Amino acid sequence: MNFYQIAMDGPAGAGKSTVAKLLAKKLNFTYINSGGMFRSVAIYMLNNNLTPETIEIVRSDILAEKIKINQVKEDFFLNNENITHRLHSPEVSKLVPFISRFPFIRDFVEGNSIKIANTQNIVIEGRDTTTVVFPNATMKCWVFAEPLVRAQRRWEQNGKVGDLQQILEDVNKRDKMDTEREIAPMKRAIDAFDVDTSIMSIEEVVEKIANEFHSRINK
Repeated sequence: MNFYQIAMDGPAGAGKSTVAKLLAKKLNFTYINSGGMFRSVAIYMLNNNLTPETIEIVRSDILAEKIKINQVKEDFFLNNENITHRLHSPEVSKLVPFISRFPFIRDFVEGNSIKIANTQNIVIEGRDTTTVVFPNATMKCWVFAEPLVRAQRRWEQNGKVGDLQQILEDVNKRDKMDTEREIAPMKRAIDAFDVDTSIMSIEEVVEKIANEFHSRINK
């Protein structure tokens, strides 16, 4: 039996996670948050005083033995501990771009995602999902928004704590790191369906993608 995959890529703060969750619910698909998996690995590192330098000594098979990540609806569990409230903390957000460059960590996250996709219809989002993890996805989307819009969303997500200008600088820095990294850089797939969320409501974005998906599979 063949399953559908709707894969979304785009920069941090563009609304991919929210859109993907609502789209999956609308289509009755399984939602996979690959970004949450990377953030869970970052939390594991912080919990165990590991740095981007010392994590290099850990192989992917050892990582798989030590880290069990479960996603239950919108909550993430790291070795049975609910870590959802820590996923977007400043220290985790700063660490994620550094660890995502390691091939064995990417292999760990991608392996989890592919395993799920082999058994059910999915909506998955990330930064190289359409170009590396699911290059043959049923539908690929490039979800983006202006940097200032994304910074404001992150600021509001953090309870309007912190300096907005600093968050904007962090957003631009994250974009630069994601697009320039050697391993699986963030880029738009040639055949991606573009969705600019800057001036659209979440409901409008979800409806737009769902309509496009149905039109494609019903041809």
